[in-house]
Amino acid sequence: MIQLLEEPRGVTYQQLISLAFSICDEFILVKRDQIELSGKGEEFLKEIKPYIKEIKKQDNWPGTQLFGHNADVYYLDCKNELQEILLTRADRLYAWMQPELLEDLCFYKNGEEWLITTAHEEMGSINTKESQDILKLREVEDIMMY
Repeated sequence: MIQLLEEPRGVTYQQLISLAFSICDEFILVKRDQIELSGKGEEFLKEIKPYIKEIKKQDNWPGTQLFGHNADVYYLDCKNELQEILLTRADRLYAWMQPELLEDLCFYKNGEEWLITTAHEEMGSINTKESQDILKLREVEDIMMY
């Protein structure tokens, strides 16, 4: 697993999200019941609503385990329209937090976790051993990983 040492911001964030969309087929975002969405967060949820393929009540997702409660986990396919939305709604990876947005943006490749984020803890990792993925990651400007 490749750990992100610094938060991808600006151009680095844009390149990482674009790479995730080119490699992965699905991503998730999370809405916790304990935190109300702001007006901006509600607007974002309305914007992505037509693209949501499934909502599951879960107590865990990559990087997070809840105890005693659940959250809504939104499953979406990697479509160009959604890539544009993710690139315009945030300019850094750990901005994906309530109340302004949904939380913990994670990408899946063939059903396997690929990009994992825990935004509140400012933690991110990429789960790949594929040489092509690693070569493409090295092309992302200013990405700091080990």
